[in-house]
Amino acid sequence: MLLTSIAIVTSLLAAVPPLPAAKPAEPKLFPVDPVLFLGSGDRLDGPAAREVVYGNFRYRFATESSKRAFEAMPRRFAVALGGCCPRMGPLSTPGSVYRYENVNGLLYIFASDACREQFVRSPGSFAEPVDEPIAGDARGIELAAAARRWLRADAACPKDIVVWSTREQTIADKPCRIRSEIRLGANLTFTELNAWDDAATWTTASFGIAPGKSDAVFAQRSTVDPERKLDEAQIEAFRRVAMNEPLFLARVILQTDVKFRSLGAAEWKVGANDTLKELDGEVLRIQWHGMVVDWLVKPGSGQPVAQRVQRRVRDARFAEVTEALSEWNDRGGVRVPLVRFDGTNTVKFDDAEADCSLTQTEVATPEAPTTAAP
Repeated sequence: MLLTSIAIVTSLLAAVPPLPAAKPAEPKLFPVDPVLFLGSGDRLDGPAAREVVYGNFRYRFATESSKRAFEAMPRRFAVALGGCCPRMGPLSTPGSVYRYENVNGLLYIFASDACREQFVRSPGSFAEPVDEPIAGDARGIELAAAARRWLRADAACPKDIVVWSTREQTIADKPCRIRSEIRLGANLTFTELNAWDDAATWTTASFGIAPGKSDAVFAQRSTVDPERKLDEAQIEAFRRVAMNEPLFLARVILQTDVKFRSLGAAEWKVGANDTLKELDGEVLRIQWHGMVVDWLVKPGSGQPVAQRVQRRVRDARFAEVTEALSEWNDRGGVRVPLVRFDGTNTVKFDDAEADCSLTQTEVATPEAPTTAAP
């Protein structure tokens, strides 16, 4: 039997726009010796000769012994959350170095006096949740495989995939064009960006490689403010943000250290009255690095129709949010929901972009058999 090779070439999709250039990092000077402040409450500064740069800050020490203590355990004494306000969340607005506080042995800075007062009164109210560990099961693995096939997650693209939306808004009596985007690149590099006119702020992290590697990225970047590095607590907070995105989770289900468990058939209701959506399927629980997301999956096709996640709400506390997923776009080698509805709010993305043209694939097609003359 002879074989004929047929070349199949996919068209080049729209090129993903490059990220803007970030403003270089400029560590700020913390006003007092952090070791003495956390140890005894003393608010003493130190000379420039005893300065150490760590993360987003410069620290000066009143004594050589406190400098040595800091150098031995910098994470123990440095400003927590990379300098973000703990009341507003680990990935929020930076606090002021002159508005600092010792809370349960950690050094925090705050965006406002009101933030400091609320956080000091009830720090646990704003803490990241701790999800219960799960034990995987065979049915969960089957559901995950079906979802993986439906999402086309196996077609891993080494280049960026972007889901984006734009809108016009008036800010300070000036019309402004706002762009929001979610970007996924190689090594599970996840980026969340918000841009307005020519300015932009974004957070990016590479979750596919270990912290400390030279090619790892863990930073909050901006065209307006200096770059801020993420500390370990912020990296884990941003991991939860990433896992709330189906585009990212479609890649996570390919990881070897993820756990899957079926919670059985269920019916989820999203909204009420005229907005009510009743969705049925089988619940697939996904846990990765201690964080849990539930998908409601159609068991026949593997299509996720809804997800249930932990998310910060308006007052910066966490709440369980259920979202219906619809209008799936399959550009870029993976299906992405462009519309999400949580019962009150609808988030709609305009499109998905990718620079993921596939290489030529040779497909062998058999010719009709020939019969030799007798």
